[in-house]
Amino acid sequence: MKFRYLLTGTLLSGAVLLSGISTYAATVETAGVAAEGITIESTEASSDQAPAAAENNTHIEVDENAKIPDGVYAGSISLGGLTVAQAREAINDYYKNISSSTFTVDANGKKILTTLDELGFTYDAGTIVEEACTIGQCGGLISRYKTLMDLRYDKVVVPVTHSVDTALVTEFVKDKVAVADTPAVDATITRDDNGDFVVTPHTTGLATNQEATVQTILDAVNNQLAANMEVKATVEVTEPTCTTEMLEAIDTRLGTYSTSYSSSASGRKTNIAVAAGYLDGTVLLPGQSLSVSETIKPREPEYGYAIGGEYLNGETIESYGGGVCQVSTTLYNALLQAELEIDTRYPHSMLVSYVEPSFDAAIATGSKDLVFTNNTGNPVYIASSADGATLTFSIYGKEYRPSNRTIEYESVVVSRTTSTPKEVEDPTQPTGYRDVKGSNHDACTSYLQKNIYIDGKLSETVRFDTDYYQASQQTITIGTGAATTTAAAADTTAAASSTESTTAPTEAPTEAPTTAAPEETLPEGVDPPEDDE
Repeated sequence: MKFRYLLTGTLLSGAVLLSGISTYAATVETAGVAAEGITIESTEASSDQAPAAAENNTHIEVDENAKIPDGVYAGSISLGGLTVAQAREAINDYYKNISSSTFTVDANGKKILTTLDELGFTYDAGTIVEEACTIGQCGGLISRYKTLMDLRYDKVVVPVTHSVDTALVTEFVKDKVAVADTPAVDATITRDDNGDFVVTPHTTGLATNQEATVQTILDAVNNQLAANMEVKATVEVTEPTCTTEMLEAIDTRLGTYSTSYSSSASGRKTNIAVAAGYLDGTVLLPGQSLSVSETIKPREPEYGYAIGGEYLNGETIESYGGGVCQVSTTLYNALLQAELEIDTRYPHSMLVSYVEPSFDAAIATGSKDLVFTNNTGNPVYIASSADGATLTFSIYGKEYRPSNRTIEYESVVVSRTTSTPKEVEDPTQPTGYRDVKGSNHDACTSYLQKNIYIDGKLSETVRFDTDYYQASQQTITIGTGAATTTAAAADTTAAASSTESTTAPTEAPTEAPTTAAPEETLPEGVDPPEDDE
């Protein structure tokens, strides 16, 4: 096989013909041979043409058995005295050894192994050999002669072009190197049996800077290519969202509030304990918000909830989760004392018994929720307790308010209409019959007012949204029909089936069944309609 290519060269400006150059030129022109297996063909130029013009039409043919001049290197590989075929084989052996050797990436002490072959390593041995063959054969007579003379005392290095596939390197770093990353772990906080806080320290993480690591690999291959290479990944320390120092700053009870549920039914007590338990131990970092309805889970048996009582249309009904509004209400009042930012809050549809008007906070899936944000600048910890009689919420954090500043809240009633029972006569029921349904709830308009004191003197008042509570009236049905007895009713029934008409003897009437009237205000342990699930 032969290689044929057009070569160009330029005579050195102002060059002086050195001794021996004319002899070299004459040899080329006479024999047409510059080296074994290499033939030079020149196109004659007129004597008045520039020497360079003639040199631009020089051709070289290279035989596979042609030998490369001594002193020629391909990178660090000596090609001098080798034939074209031998040079190509030497280059292939050299780079195959490198590309198949282990390539190691040190990711903060963890070694991830691969090879350059797996990273798409390529090189061009043919181009390297072809260029090596032209050493001393390119350019004009003077430049060629000079190159061959220089090779006696120095070496000529042919640069080797090689590369890896950037896409494969990127994939390797992402799938093999970055998987060694360790995430930062937040500090945690709990309370022991004595109520003291116990903080578990955070740990930092390690994250690979993938873009920088890819560039490190590309640079190493381009500039420091060798067998069994090792490079260091760019790994950065990552900090957790919640640090030990942040949680250790929690040292003050910012607000607390309690309500009673001692007379509640068993199911309602269960629901209060379950919902309070979902909130207990919650940590909110600065700027974080919390939805009570989402946090306490759907009010279904699978989440621990039981049947509890609530009011619907003035009557008590049973549903899962009845009673959780007392949880949101109690928490709401603790949040008010801690002065956390209230984002969303709804009043009940009717007044409740466990707090004054406008101190309540109702929740109902899909329609009502209590949402708040930690605006204190430090983490806050929510603690709850429900012992079967008293429900308490406390908000802990780092005190952020001046020591000479105090607050108090008051329920301001704009209007209130007392609801009284309504009696209804029913002639279809016997005298003495009495049936009570529903309960009395006053219609009420009110708002919550926050009073701020500095050094004991009122400095500012803040008015919250106005709430409107619906009225509900208790209905008492009284029988006004003829008095009868159970025995008389039986005789009448028997007489109706007889062909003869009889008159039952008159007896003293017995007292008809009655239903006890509930308290005129909403009883403890029952919430208004549509406020609990």
